[in-house]
Amino acid sequence: MEHPTAVDQTFTVRAFAGDLPVECFLSARGFFDDHSLVRPSFSEDHVHASFELLLCRKGSGHQFIEGVAHAYADETFFLLAPFVTHAHIANPGSAEVRCSIRFILPEGAAFSGRCEPALSAALERLRREQYAQLPASKQIIALADLLTEAVCSAESTALLVLGGLLSALFSSVFAELTRLYGGTKESAAPMLRAESDSARRLIIDSFFGQSLDGSARIEDLCEQVHISPSSLNRVIRELYGTSFKQKLIEARVAYIKYYLKYTDLPIRAVAEKTGFLEDNKLSLFFKQHTGLSPTQYRQKERTAPPESM
Repeated sequence: MEHPTAVDQTFTVRAFAGDLPVECFLSARGFFDDHSLVRPSFSEDHVHASFELLLCRKGSGHQFIEGVAHAYADETFFLLAPFVTHAHIANPGSAEVRCSIRFILPEGAAFSGRCEPALSAALERLRREQYAQLPASKQIIALADLLTEAVCSAESTALLVLGGLLSALFSSVFAELTRLYGGTKESAAPMLRAESDSARRLIIDSFFGQSLDGSARIEDLCEQVHISPSSLNRVIRELYGTSFKQKLIEARVAYIKYYLKYTDLPIRAVAEKTGFLEDNKLSLFFKQHTGLSPTQYRQKERTAPPESM
């Protein structure tokens, strides 16, 4: 999948893992997607003053940490403490899909007042040991895929979901770190269950937010959230009060309305952005579900009086 990364977009986003704020620094260049098998990707030794989450979604190679090589393969992630020298090189013939997120955590009382004891102990051990290497769960991979789409997208609407996706991702990552370093099942289970529900909601929201051409299948979403179609339909009805098919229609109509109301794009361009081969097919679809033609809707919204405060 190609992403428009000619301009290296950078973002600073506030996320939360439970009550713990996580200040994240993202760059489109940090979401590396190399489908070339001509030469391996690599990075030279470097250091950050922040923590770093390095996630290898696909590919294999070696991560060098303070001069020591650590082999990695598909669906692996590293958490690196601040001021740790690191580099990496992919194995020959291994097309890489990686992402890097640097982040900082609050210090002192601001940290201890917002962090569960088990996570606090796990992060302190991470600082001492300088890194942790863990397998990435399907939930973490799914969130990373959605995050990559949002970071590398040229659409401003995609950026609105960054905070929520990062919160779900770090909640899952920190839960894995706590489990690695001996967090008790009794204390971790309620937190993990709540995080799973939150992450599932974000994945579902993002799925509908990116399904603009009407071709999405319920099986595609089932694969991301790891539940059956019947269970997913129940979840969607609980969340939105409607069916999967109707939610797809509502999401598509909402995006058409966004372009008509807030941009001056011609109807043909709106049709292209929302998956219609011809503008008259967009007009028929939009009128069927709103009672107005695209032109009528645009005129109505442009001439409507501003809402009172």
